[in-house]
Amino acid sequence: MARALVLSGGGVKGIFEAGVVHRLAEAGDGGWTVYCGVSAGALNVFMAAQNRIQEMARLWVDQARRGMPAFRSKLDAANLAVHAIAPGLLTYADLRATDGLYDNRELAEILEPFAAGLAQRLHTLGHTLRIGVVCLQTGEYVAADPTTDVEPGSIVPLVLASTAIPLAFDPVELVLNAPGARCSGRRLQFVDGGVRNITPLADAIGAAKQSGADLDTIDVVLASPQDPAGADREFHGLLELGLRAEEILTNEIFQNDLAMFIRANALAGLYAELVSDTADVKSHLLAKKLAAALPGSEAYRGMRLRIIQPTPESWRAFTGRKDADVSLEFPGDLDRNGELLQLVHGYGRWLAEHTEFHRIVSARPGD
Repeated sequence: MARALVLSGGGVKGIFEAGVVHRLAEAGDGGWTVYCGVSAGALNVFMAAQNRIQEMARLWVDQARRGMPAFRSKLDAANLAVHAIAPGLLTYADLRATDGLYDNRELAEILEPFAAGLAQRLHTLGHTLRIGVVCLQTGEYVAADPTTDVEPGSIVPLVLASTAIPLAFDPVELVLNAPGARCSGRRLQFVDGGVRNITPLADAIGAAKQSGADLDTIDVVLASPQDPAGADREFHGLLELGLRAEEILTNEIFQNDLAMFIRANALAGLYAELVSDTADVKSHLLAKKLAAALPGSEAYRGMRLRIIQPTPESWRAFTGRKDADVSLEFPGDLDRNGELLQLVHGYGRWLAEHTEFHRIVSARPGD
C-alpha cells in the first residue's frame, strides 16, 4: 500500500507546511511515495520528494529570520523616491507595465541545486512528483511531471510558475509537453496552480495509478486556517483584497473536492458491496449502472484521507491563550514578520504531533 502527500498553496504560510512535514518525517509518520503540490506546496513537495525535508525546513526558517528576501518588492529605494515626487502618472504607468509586484529571482537561485539530477533521484527513491500550474492562455490546470513534461532546464521555471500568485508575481513562460493538454507544445504563460486547484487530491490518485502504486492513504496539509464564521478581520489594499478573493475561491474549491472525495468513497464502497453479491442479478445490474455513471470512482474505495490544517481550537491550545484568534493572528500570503513566521513553523511541528486535531475522512471500518 502506498501513501501520498498533498500540499496546498498559501504563500509564505508554506512555512507551516514545512513544519508539519518535517515533524511527521522525523517521527516516522511519513513514508510517502506520491507527492503533489501547488504554489507554496509545490516548493515543499519539490524538495520533500527528494528526501530533502530537513533542508526544506531549514530554508524556510532561514528565510523567515531574514525577512523573506526570496520575495523582494520590485520597487527599490530609487523608484520610491521618484514616486514620491510624481506619484500619480508614474504609479498608473507602473500598474500598466508590470505583470507582478514581487521579484522571485533569489528563489530561482535557491531552487537550482534541487533541480540537478531530479529524475534520477526520484527514480532511485521510487517517488512520483506532480507540480500544479495553470495556463493563462487556455485556462487549463495541469498536474505536470517535472521529469517528463518539461526539459531539464525548465524544472525550476515550472516550480516558479506554480508559485506565481497572480498580481504578486510575473507569469512564467514555459513549453509544457503534458499529454492531452491543449497548452502542450507551445511557449505559453503559466501561473499559480492554486488558482484552480488548491488541494490536488485527484492529482495524487492519478499519479499513483500511472505509477502503478496501490494508494490507500493521502495526507493533506492545508496552509491556510479554517475561517470561523463571522471572523472579525478587515482587508485593505489592492493586493490584499485580491489575495483574499482568491483565498475565498480556493477554499470553496477545496470544500467541493472534499465533498466529492467523500461521495466517491461511499459510492465506491457501495459498488464493491453490489459486486460481491454474486447471487443477486439485480445487484450486478445496479453495479454496472453505477460504474458507468461514475467512471474511475473505484479508485477511492477504502481510501483514508488525513487533513492537517490550522484551526481555531488547535491554535488556542498551541498558544495557551483562550482569546487567541487564528483568523486574525495567522500570517498573510506575503507576510514578512519573521517572528510570526517562525512561530507558525513551530505550530506546524506541534500540530503534526497532536493527532487529536487531525481530521480523518475514510471509508474504512473503524476509522
